[in-house]
Amino acid sequence: MTQLAAPHRFIQLYDFRFRIWPIVLAALLMHGILTGGREIARWFYKSGPAAWEGHVSIFLLLAIAFQALFGLAGIAVAKRLVPEMDAHLRWPPERTYVGLALVTGLAMGLIMLIADYWPALLSQTPPTMQYSTTPLDSAGFLLGMLTTGLAEETIFRGLLVGLLVVLVPGRLRIGAVDLPVAAYIVALLFALAHWQSFVVDPLHQALAQQTYAFVWGLTYVWLMERSRSLLVPIVAHGMGNFTEVAIVIMLAAAWA
Repeated sequence: MTQLAAPHRFIQLYDFRFRIWPIVLAALLMHGILTGGREIARWFYKSGPAAWEGHVSIFLLLAIAFQALFGLAGIAVAKRLVPEMDAHLRWPPERTYVGLALVTGLAMGLIMLIADYWPALLSQTPPTMQYSTTPLDSAGFLLGMLTTGLAEETIFRGLLVGLLVVLVPGRLRIGAVDLPVAAYIVALLFALAHWQSFVVDPLHQALAQQTYAFVWGLTYVWLMERSRSLLVPIVAHGMGNFTEVAIVIMLAAAWA
């Protein structure tokens, strides 16, 4: 008699082992690296030449640089303690998937633009920005948006996902999407890392940032696993941020 196959469940968790301490460790690492990099950047910015004063984009670029360095240092230490960890710090071994990353990032940027600024877009009023729109600062912020992935993907996907895949093993499949449990944990941490949006941004924008930060966090892991490299999520991340900020700057100038 032919045996019928078990029904395919829409949601399936398998090979999972729950541990709380690695999740707490990941949250502490996230906070320490982001805060440490930001505070050292602040010190350098305030101690820099007088020409830097008022150009917040310089602080942004310094923060990205220090956070990326701290993320790489964290990966180096973690690899010594957990040798089986894979931070995906390699060139894509087969296809680069850079084209997919660019298209994905462009779509992300357009979605973020609508989610963050839909009231301004509907009324055609200049979007409110938290930084100077002088040519120098605009160029600095655009460069910062392009390079944000160097810091955040190194920290969140390279270090934290790489570590938690080993320490909190298991995968969660939802429909056709099959990702490590670590991806969902770190995506949540990635969303929570943007908590300050509730202080400085309108409520609709803060809620949107929490939502798409979580979804993007999962997307970056999908890109990383598909390409087996951290390069692809870095490119997608930078392209998404650059697209949104570039359009906002152009609209602010056009509708001023």
